[in-house]
Amino acid sequence: MEQLIMNAAKCNNCGDIIESKHVHDFITCSCGQLSVDGGLEYAKRVYNENVGYTELCEYASDRKEQEEC
Repeated sequence: MEQLIMNAAKCNNCGDIIESKHVHDFITCSCGQLSVDGGLEYAKRVYNENVGYTELCEYASDRKEQEEC
């Protein structure tokens, strides 16, 4: 399993970028259409399917690939 190094997402409604930094750090965007939870332990999303979100999670392998370029 890949190591999660950033647990974040962008709300497609209000544009807020929200990040969960601790295991039970349940964060909600300003319009209430997206929530992010799990810190670096797991990536959980609660969102309005009519609005959606843009995934911004980063994993250790993502950083390694960027360094090799």
